[in-house]
Amino acid sequence: MKVLYTSDLHGEIRLYQELLALTISSSADIIALGGDLLPSFPPSKRYEDMVPNQKTFIDQFLSLFLKRIIDTTTVKQVFLISGNWDLGYPYLFKEPVEGIIDLNQESYRIKNGYELIGYPFVPPTPFRPKDYEKMDDPESAWPPQKNPSYIRTSDQMDQLTPIDPYLFLRQRETIREDLDRLPKPLHQKRAIYIMHSPPFGTRLDLIQRGKSAGSRSIKALIEEHQPFLTLHGHIHESPDLSGTYIDRIGETLSINPGQSVWTGRKFSKLYAVTFEMENLEETLRHTFYHSNSNNQIPNPK
Repeated sequence: MKVLYTSDLHGEIRLYQELLALTISSSADIIALGGDLLPSFPPSKRYEDMVPNQKTFIDQFLSLFLKRIIDTTTVKQVFLISGNWDLGYPYLFKEPVEGIIDLNQESYRIKNGYELIGYPFVPPTPFRPKDYEKMDDPESAWPPQKNPSYIRTSDQMDQLTPIDPYLFLRQRETIREDLDRLPKPLHQKRAIYIMHSPPFGTRLDLIQRGKSAGSRSIKALIEEHQPFLTLHGHIHESPDLSGTYIDRIGETLSINPGQSVWTGRKFSKLYAVTFEMENLEETLRHTFYHSNSNNQIPNPK
């Protein structure tokens, strides 16, 4: 079964058009989208317009786009999670559409026996939207916060509520606690986790000055349970900085394809991977990074 995975399209219609073209050329069977699907900033640059702008994007483009994928290509299932900028994400599922599947903290067993498990939350960032941010664990450091930050008042309302991010995040359950409650796969060797945050301290979570911005708790989950594959996003620039979109944690292969949005490139191109589930290591391909010594799949440690 061929999978097409990408993340962090941030409402860029040009990247969605490239996704459609890749879907057709690759003859993918399923698509997985790893969060930050919606426009981050509205044209007004006002946070209070963020959710209405995302809902307009869903109504006028994304819902129709996903239905077109299902109706006109070889893909019959699209799996999605939200990212830290996707405050309007629940609106995407206002009406059920066959084949469009919300994986946020859910699992789904596909027909070949592999199981997909989704997790959208990321450790605290310096950005103001906080719906999909949580403390990694009680000990982990986090960057300085902007006060006020914002959360959506409710899934039924467009308004944002200003919050003190330090108080808000300390009152929430942690990523570590969340991961303990995630659905457990029947077989870890057939489990594919789709998680917006990459694991901490890997070649997948590098930001400027060589710092890591991933999740320690997600890395601990991978180390302990050793699933077949984990797919990530969030840190767009990491492949550019580390030179690779692949890492291995024990026997688990982990991937962050990165994204060309906001990387400072003068051109942009969809960063995505395709692979056959049953023959992952031999069929894994990236749309931008081609095989070289950096992008060889590491041996199990």
